[in-house]
Amino acid sequence: MPRSRRSNGGAGLRLEKGQDVQPCDATLEDISLVDGLVAAGGVVKSADKGDTAFQWQGQPKAFVLVTQGKLTVHFRKTGQRLAWAECRATQGQDCMPVTAAILSGSPIAISATCTAPCSWIELAPKRFHQLVDDHLGFRRALFAAHANRLPKFFARVSAKNVLGFDQRLADWLLGHVREGAVVATHGDIAAELLTAREVVSRGLRDFAVKGWITQERGCIFLEAPAALARVSKGYLARPSSGSRPRGIPAP
Repeated sequence: MPRSRRSNGGAGLRLEKGQDVQPCDATLEDISLVDGLVAAGGVVKSADKGDTAFQWQGQPKAFVLVTQGKLTVHFRKTGQRLAWAECRATQGQDCMPVTAAILSGSPIAISATCTAPCSWIELAPKRFHQLVDDHLGFRRALFAAHANRLPKFFARVSAKNVLGFDQRLADWLLGHVREGAVVATHGDIAAELLTAREVVSRGLRDFAVKGWITQERGCIFLEAPAALARVSKGYLARPSSGSRPRGIPAP
């Protein structure tokens, strides 16, 4: 259950109840997203891992900026028969589908879940519009943050559409291995690859049957990295004949 408290402090601008955004010095000054939201009267909320942070249908009820933890967000535009999409927001990031819906005036169906203990700031859409319209420094900070996130987002979407899942999974494992092991849960991998945990579990189980990996709780050992490298490049790899699960002695 989300918990709320009114934020205090902030620098660069003042906003009294019922007034427009007024800069203390100049709206051209750089300002952090957190400072801008706090000064505009943002409300700090928090929730525990596994809790639903917010769930809306129709016009968004608030602009959302994560200040701690991570949110997994499922969303789709209302009024259209579209599949649910998924994105994530971590510390210092706004929930981009919500931001887009506020700025475009579009209705949205959205549900956000805390995948770790999480805190975030909510600001009413009208006050967010004022902040974006009147404070160039805040606008620059917001769009710069989006510019940094979008290339990675599009790369993931493109990989999801073009590459087979085995390729994507093998490539991810090879990119995160340290001293022969990957420290991650199936849920962590699913979040990175924008898919369901069950899909990751099936893929890892298939790799294990082939002898390419072995698994322990929270850890994956790469027993045949060469085979995984072939899969990541789109080749059909052969099972490793010399591999066997850890803890089982050679015959």
